[in-house]
Amino acid sequence: MEQGPRDRVAVVIPARNEAATVGEIVAEVRTRHPDFDIIVVDDASGDATGAIARKAGAEVLRTPVRLGYGGAVQTGLKLACKRRYDLVILMDADGQHDPSSIERLVLASQHYDLVIGSRFLGEASYSIPLVRRIGMRIFSMIASAVVGHRITDTSSGFQALRRNVFTLFALGDYPVDFPDADMVIWVAKHGYRVGEVGVKMHERRSGRSMISGFRSSLKYAMKMPLAILVTLLRMPSLGREGSQK
Repeated sequence: MEQGPRDRVAVVIPARNEAATVGEIVAEVRTRHPDFDIIVVDDASGDATGAIARKAGAEVLRTPVRLGYGGAVQTGLKLACKRRYDLVILMDADGQHDPSSIERLVLASQHYDLVIGSRFLGEASYSIPLVRRIGMRIFSMIASAVVGHRITDTSSGFQALRRNVFTLFALGDYPVDFPDADMVIWVAKHGYRVGEVGVKMHERRSGRSMISGFRSSLKYAMKMPLAILVTLLRMPSLGREGSQK
């Protein structure tokens, strides 16, 4: 599982109506990591997201209908699985995830199958509403108990996934809306190693978070405990899908 000179890395960026930011994100990733492939999954955007991303140097996959965040992510992971990349960096298109932190995720992937970029171990230039922060703390504590060591930020979408993990998600289930502690637990139950590194995160530059406002926060708070419970009760599939030598 050592990071080697021949590892093929894809940066998967789900995006919906992110024309204001996606070009800058793609360009910065391209500048910092010219040897990485950049795949933007345009989730049926109603603006020029896809065209701007393509012009900036990304390969663009456009979904014919809106799939939601999880569906867009899984679409990118399916392509990564088909092309047999060794590592996927997953990040958002809204400017929240700082491309300067990608290198830290890549380096940590030498030791872990799933690396979570934690805003709580790094730098976050924005505040999180109290109710959501409490929920994040509780769900992270549950995930930590299953993983066997402290995990601080299960809701982070800034991640590095080795082939065994992204194959697990590409060929199996992946939530449509709020991938969180349930997915971290599912990875750990398969025997894969989960770790964290501190990253830089910013306030999103445009649009709205998928967990924003009272209704979305309430849905998150109600859905996640059930999702965690179901995941804890599920039996992992036999073997390690796509595990590396």
